[in-house]
Parts: sequence; C-alpha cells; structure tokens
Amino acid sequence: STGDYSCLLPLIRSFNRQYAASNISVSLPSLRVGSLSGDVLKEIKSVRKTGFTIAPEAGTSRLRNVINKDITDEEYNETLNKLFSEGWKNVKLYFMIGLPTETMDDINGLIDMAIMAMKKGRSITGRRVTINVGVSSFIPKPHTPFQWAGQNDIKELRDKQDYIKKAFRKKGINFKGQHVEVSLLEAVFSRGTPETALLLEEAWKLGCRFDAWSEHFDFEKWVRAADKAGLDLHRHASRNYDPEEELPWDFINIGVTKKFLASEYSKAMQEEITRDCRDTCRECGLECHESRPDPAQSARTLLPAQRSKNTVPSRIRIKFSKTGQMRYLSHNELMVALIRAMRRAMIPIAYSEGFHPHPKISFGPALPSGVEGMNEFFDIEMTAILKPDDFLKRMNAVLPEGLRLLTALLISKKENSLNNFFARYEYEVTIDTLWVDRINSFMDRETCEVIRKNKTVDIRPMVEEIRIDNDNLRILLADSGKANVRLHEVMKELLRLTDEEVYALIIKRTGLYGYNSVKKLTPVEDNILCRAK
Repeated sequence: STGDYSCLLPLIRSFNRQYAASNISVSLPSLRVGSLSGDVLKEIKSVRKTGFTIAPEAGTSRLRNVINKDITDEEYNETLNKLFSEGWKNVKLYFMIGLPTETMDDINGLIDMAIMAMKKGRSITGRRVTINVGVSSFIPKPHTPFQWAGQNDIKELRDKQDYIKKAFRKKGINFKGQHVEVSLLEAVFSRGTPETALLLEEAWKLGCRFDAWSEHFDFEKWVRAADKAGLDLHRHASRNYDPEEELPWDFINIGVTKKFLASEYSKAMQEEITRDCRDTCRECGLECHESRPDPAQSARTLLPAQRSKNTVPSRIRIKFSKTGQMRYLSHNELMVALIRAMRRAMIPIAYSEGFHPHPKISFGPALPSGVEGMNEFFDIEMTAILKPDDFLKRMNAVLPEGLRLLTALLISKKENSLNNFFARYEYEVTIDTLWVDRINSFMDRETCEVIRKNKTVDIRPMVEEIRIDNDNLRILLADSGKANVRLHEVMKELLRLTDEEVYALIIKRTGLYGYNSVKKLTPVEDNILCRAK
C-alpha cells in the first residue's frame, strides 16, 4: 500500500523464472501509484508487457479523499512518467462516477487526467499511445462506509457518461462504461430488502436469464417485474439511509463494526483520510493478530513445480465422474476446479513454454453444463513420474463432492489426443412416457435439418440407436463427417421440447466411444489406453 517496493524484487523475479506459471502474475494495479520503481517495472516487463491499469477512481484529490483513495496528483504524474519511460504504450484508467459528494468539477478532473496521460505518453515515447478509460457507476454496497448513501438518478448517470464520451471522442481516448440500467439493478439488489426477492422471482417468471450478458439483458422485463413486485427501482436505489437506521443486513457479523463504518462515513463527508492501519490500529473490530504471514513465503507455496534438466516428464490418463451439484459446472469451470485441486494435492504439473504458460492438460469432449458424466477423461503431463494409485489418492482427498477420479494410467506421449479420439457418445435421459410417440416419429424420419449460423445440418444420422425402458431413454449419438453432435439440439428435435424444457432434463453421459467404433470402453480397454475394439 505504501512505501518502497524494492523488497518485492526477489518475489517478482521468482515469478519471472517460472514464467508466471498457471497464470499467476503480478497485479500491477495493486501496487501503490507513485511508489513503483524502475527496477520493479523492468522485472515485470521482462516476462510480459501488456497493458497497465491505474485506478485513480476519482478525478480530483478532494473526491479521492472522500473515498479514502490516497493518491495525489504528483504521484499520478510520476507513475505515468515511469510507465512511458519504460516503454508502455497501452494504459488503462479506471474511474467511478456518481460517488457521494461528486460535482461536475470532479467529472472534468477525470477528463483532464485522461487527456494528461495521452499528452504525456506522446511526449515521452514520441509516438501515439493508447489510453483506455473504464467508467463504472457507484453502487452502495453493504458493510461499507457508503452503505447509507444512495445512487445517482439513472438520467444523471447517463448524462455524465455522455458528457465524458463526448470529451474523449474529440481527443481519441477510448471509453468503456457499463449500462446505467445494469448499475441501477445492481444498486437495487445491493439494498437486500424482501422486495428484491419478489423482484427476482417476477423477473425470472418473465424470462430473464443470463442478464450479465448484454445480448440477453432486457431492462423492460425488469421494469414490468418491478411493477408486479410493487417496487420503485429508482427510489429504492437512490434512497439515503440514516446512520442510526436498522439495515437489512445488520444481522450479519463481518467483524468490522457498524460503529466504525459510521465513523468512516462521517470522515468521508468531511473529506478526511484514514491512514494505513498497520502502524496504528483504527479499532475497526477485526482484532487483527500481531503476527502476519510472509507474503513471499505464501506466494512460493502457490508456484507450480518448475521443469529443470533433472526432471522426468510423464503423462497420465484419468477417467473421472462429474455428478451431483458439480454437473452445473461449465467446461472451463471444470478445468479450473481440477487444476486447483492438483495444486492442493501438490501434483507436479507441467506447463507450456513462452510468455503465457498453460498447464499441459487435455480433456475429452466437453460436457454441457447441467449434464452428469459417469466416464469422462483427461490427460495430464507432469514433471515427475507419479504412481497412478498415488495420483488418485491425493486428488480424491482434495476434490469437492461430485468430482471423483475413477482410474489412472501412465501413457506415452505417442498416444492419440483425447480431442481426436472420441466420435460417439451414450446418454441416459429421464423422460415422460408420453413422449415415446414423439421419439418413434423422429426415428422414422429420413432427415431432420436444423440451422447453425446460416448453415443447414442434418442431425437425423447423428442418432444411431435408441432404447426405451419405462421413463429411461438410452441414446447413442455420433459425430457426422460434416458436423459434430450438439446434445441439446438433438433432444429438442427428438422430444419436441422448448429450450427451457430441454435444459431442465435430467441427463447423464454414460459412455464414450473411439475410432468410430460402437464398442463401449470396458475396464479392460481402459487399461490399453482407451482403445475400443
């Protein structure tokens, strides 16, 4: 937070020697503006030099005092000098608008800081630099000194955004801001009253799904949901609470006392800074311990094993299951969960070379989110030979419930990649017995064409075999020579269901087949590297 960062050089060099393995990297914005030395910047730049983010948060020293962001104009100017002198040409600035006590002077100060960065970069580098400015709206968050403050009116936030965008457009500065309607809803839900639960339910009933994705966000649905829930969105978000008033989240004990937060709120309104508490305790209620862990030592325990000349690389093939609550993990989330488990289990994972190292791990066909997998596979390369039984034991001890490794086998590097191995997939689906006629009708068809990105695909040949036992459907799907199987696409046409009904089905993937063979992988075949007969 404060002081000289030369003490970080050994740690940064340690990261660099590992090429920031497993995406561990030094977070530049977390270092205090104005205290970055040239040596620190050189060490970071030696591995990867992308963009550099500075978060002044507010455009004037006065408003930064209000939010306790102790960055002076001199420190900001010094940081820009160092960055551009070390060769950075891409800088991002992060600000918030709508902060308590904000005036147009603060907005103009924000604009001036971005323009100054542009001019300084061009002056030092002799070339045009890229200045990106991210602007978000203030959200009154619980358990913070500003939990009592209301949000700016939505029109006021939009006017401020338009004002900033117009100024930046003239100077060639890139602007990125969040939709004010999204910020409004965030402020509404941050208030956490019973009415917001009704709002969420009504919005769900109206079809609101994946609203964090702009292409799915429909603010009009939220307005209609608010009307049904009897909630005034704008009044709820902009309401100011009295510090003596009981708040909906007061029953939650976070350690920091409400008295301390109220004191900080009062100091903020007086533009008074609260200094670092490592030297003087501020009596916030947390009762911090005297001893603190060594951050360098903590970081060392997170670094993966580094390959050296003495290491012996090995590759292991794993069969695993993904069931229960874990079925809701996306493929990317599944990979993250397994890699984190390997770190906890101290598995010596091998990483790719270069500036952006990745774990040498490859998976079989991705499971759709919400589908259980009983016999899934992945390959992992390690920097040392580990017995398969030891691998299973160490991993299963740290995996969350619902993820379990079933078998493990050492394999050679010559084995085929899992991505190119599997071509057929067997699923079990719980169905309504009334749907049997729909299934038979589909199987009687010669073709069933669907549209994929302006391309017509016949999915009927992909359904090779179907067996029905009461409410249990077993289905064997196969990739065609022209397109790969999409499970939910097939189920929608097979059962004549809506998208929502298809995603609500209980589905398990029970088998995978390779080399265009319909022979199921048996335990014996697992032992010969998943080769199907």
